[in-house]
Amino acid sequence: MTARMVLVLLLGLAVMFSAFGVVLAKHENRQKYKSLVMLQNKRDMLEVEWGRLQLEQSSWATHARIEKEARNRLKMSIPEFGDSVMVTP
Repeated sequence: MTARMVLVLLLGLAVMFSAFGVVLAKHENRQKYKSLVMLQNKRDMLEVEWGRLQLEQSSWATHARIEKEARNRLKMSIPEFGDSVMVTP
């Protein structure tokens, strides 16, 4: 074999390895992109759920609902004027 043939063979192998590297990098890029899209969809669903939970929390924390629960479940009521005692230091 001449030096020229060895050089052509080495360059051919370099091109083959380079092409294999490109294919491998492209495949990995597609896998990462697929994972990114799935994570973005999950993030969007979690943001929607978070918004719903915030609305639910705000509705549960209204003064009217708390007062209704205190009256019905805990049997609490506002004290009459004569039932309260003022304490001074």
